[in-house]
Amino acid sequence: MKYGILLVSFFLVSVVQADIYKYTNKQGKTSYSDTPVTGAEKVFVPPVMTYEAPVQPTEKEKAVQPKDEAETSNENVPYSTLDIISPIDQGTVRNNQGTVNVTYDLQPALQKGDVVELLIDGVKQPNFDVQGLAPGEHTVQIQVVDSNGGFKISSQKITFYLHRNIKR
Repeated sequence: MKYGILLVSFFLVSVVQADIYKYTNKQGKTSYSDTPVTGAEKVFVPPVMTYEAPVQPTEKEKAVQPKDEAETSNENVPYSTLDIISPIDQGTVRNNQGTVNVTYDLQPALQKGDVVELLIDGVKQPNFDVQGLAPGEHTVQIQVVDSNGGFKISSQKITFYLHRNIKR
């Protein structure tokens, strides 16, 4: 019984919203209060904005749902372009640790089962944030292969120069 009264009073307090009043205090500063003061004006406080995230389907629901037309239409569409955005061709990268971040643009988007591979100086790299490169001239190429290792598209070879920063 005691907990029931406590629970009901908690819900009643959370539902009640007090009025807010704005006034100028004795020091000439603007102040706010929940009790009316002489010369105070009532302030409208808009309701708090909330956001409800969309419900994500479970794996079981995903398996039951039919594929979208957009997904179906993108399957097995040949790639039109694969361009390296950075580093730029004949550009210089200055980094004392030998780190180079390679970015690319693939159109249309990567299809299910395909993999993007990065080759630096003809050697396949595990990721696109390459570290430990020696200073000097390097070549970069990106290619897309399917799940069987079959070639789909490759970018042009890009040559860049890695330099260390020197304090003079």
